[in-house]
Amino acid sequence: MGTGRGRLASAALALGLLFAWLLSVPLSGPVLARSSAPGLGALTAAEAFALAHGLSLLALGLWSLRGPLPGLCPWAGPVTAALGLLLAAAPTGWWPPLLLLAGATSAAAVLVVACSIARLPGAERPWAIALGALLANVPLYVAALPEAPLPDRPLAAALALGPLMVPLLLPRAAGEEERAQSSWWPLPALVPAAFATYLVGGLMYSLVLPTLGGLGLHMGVLPYMALLPLAAWAAVRWGWARALRPGPALLGLGFVAWALAGGGSRELAAQGLVVGGYAFLDVPLWGAFADGRRPPVSLGLGLGAMVTAIFAGMALGERWAAAAQGREEEVALAAAACLLLAALVLPAWTEGREGSAAPAAAPASPDGLGLSRREAQVLSLAVRGLSNKEIAVMTGLSGGTVRKVLERAYRKLGVRGRLEAAALLNGRGRASDGDGGGISRPSRAT
Repeated sequence: MGTGRGRLASAALALGLLFAWLLSVPLSGPVLARSSAPGLGALTAAEAFALAHGLSLLALGLWSLRGPLPGLCPWAGPVTAALGLLLAAAPTGWWPPLLLLAGATSAAAVLVVACSIARLPGAERPWAIALGALLANVPLYVAALPEAPLPDRPLAAALALGPLMVPLLLPRAAGEEERAQSSWWPLPALVPAAFATYLVGGLMYSLVLPTLGGLGLHMGVLPYMALLPLAAWAAVRWGWARALRPGPALLGLGFVAWALAGGGSRELAAQGLVVGGYAFLDVPLWGAFADGRRPPVSLGLGLGAMVTAIFAGMALGERWAAAAQGREEEVALAAAACLLLAALVLPAWTEGREGSAAPAAAPASPDGLGLSRREAQVLSLAVRGLSNKEIAVMTGLSGGTVRKVLERAYRKLGVRGRLEAAALLNGRGRASDGDGGGISRPSRAT
């Protein structure tokens, strides 16, 4: 699909089909939980998969620091599908080694899909993430119902066909280019913040889950699915930093309500606020990592940290529950205080530091270039890689006005487009450090 909406739909569909299998089957999904599959050493089958998946994402992110992703990564989806079909047919005794392999191959498939989302315009990325997550959670909701309306192995086989479609839905990319024009981006702080938030949320939910009755179990992931469109809208409207604020806030408020409420209100708080709050974590965080200077690096490290936190929550859940026994409400209130503090602090240290997904303040007219304030504002957004449509959304201008403003700015600068304008501005910045602000014009041969 060549149109903008077609690319968005293809990326969302690839994400949804891949994660429909991941969430329902191996990533601590209900199908795996009901299978009684043997563990691998000290790890359960689900923990072994989560560990392999998280470490593989981290390894691919580190690999991308030195060069492009391995050439076989686009075919990781079909390989994952083959392993998924084998899991659906094989005796459960075979599952642990198959899950380890699937953890590695599915990590490569996830990174390929995530990088395809990173190539979308910034205003479309949150919608691709939200639509893909919505699609992925439909079979998870059905599979997790207490009455289990669908047989597990046929369901696992059907969902395993999803990763097979990944290379068919996504165009082959020539390579990932570094976004040299991007502003400073807080990857070193955002990765551990994501890890800590998912770890605290996962550990606390291990206390909440045993208290759920029929109401909570039937609600399942419905609150999460309902809030996904709102999270996507917030990420487009406010930028990923501000859209991230409701995530830990909803989790914190959910744990407060769970600790203080009783009966059905307790289940509504646990599922409605806690489960729903993850929509405001997943969408902004995926969008933030996709907005990185080098998406394969930021997505590999960021998503790897999130999955590794999920593994840590699974591995430590029973010990955490035993340590908190008899003091569950006090522990929930303490965790809630940490999450609410994170909701207040997070936007402060990301303010003004986002890339293309957030509105930027209008820059002052650069000295010596003769641009109006409006021309300088629109040009600064253009050289950061934003499309005319995104600039129009951020500035409140029409698409035609954005185009005319850019054309006037290009004429004043004597350049032919945004690449030459970026080279001019970068050259001006370097020259101002050395000779008091001289302007070096870009070569027409470049």
